[in-house]
Amino acid sequence: MSAMKDGCGAIIVAQNTTAYNTIKGVIASSFSPISQAVSLAQARQKLLRADGCIIIINTPAADEFGIDGAVDIAVRTGTPVMALVSADIYERAVYRARGTGVFILSRPLKGQMLLESANLLLTMQRRIRDLQSENDRLSRRLEELGLVTRAKCILIEKRHMTEPEAHRFLETEAMNNSLTKKEVAQQIIRQYEE
Repeated sequence: MSAMKDGCGAIIVAQNTTAYNTIKGVIASSFSPISQAVSLAQARQKLLRADGCIIIINTPAADEFGIDGAVDIAVRTGTPVMALVSADIYERAVYRARGTGVFILSRPLKGQMLLESANLLLTMQRRIRDLQSENDRLSRRLEELGLVTRAKCILIEKRHMTEPEAHRFLETEAMNNSLTKKEVAQQIIRQYEE
């Protein structure tokens, strides 16, 4: 699936127009719109305006080499970042970027490899975001279950209810007062813990 179907743009950090046009020509079939930034500072500004959902840095950038800036952007914003480095520093760049989500590719490289890597990076990033959303949803659900269980325990201890009676009480209170079970549980916890 191409990123263009989802309206995903790219910011290409390249000091010269030739490098920018070459990279743009390779990824134009999958990413749109594509814009150029000559420095990482300019790329950060464009990213704030939501000009791109992937950043490709052709190192060195005008204002810094690029790996530290790539790591900073990836960690702070969660934006997929790819850095293109010369073959002689590839190992150092990979070592510096490990665990940050920055994808390092060595130049020279074939256009097809660049395009496939950019699409793969974007797909992985979307999958990570989906998993984070699911994790957040499950965390909220666990919190709610913990509060409901705590409220049931209070009802069992303070009002001498059975577990099924406490459960029915929470459901009835929620339904009668147009509240969630979590909200009813929070009220019970506040009431008996004061």
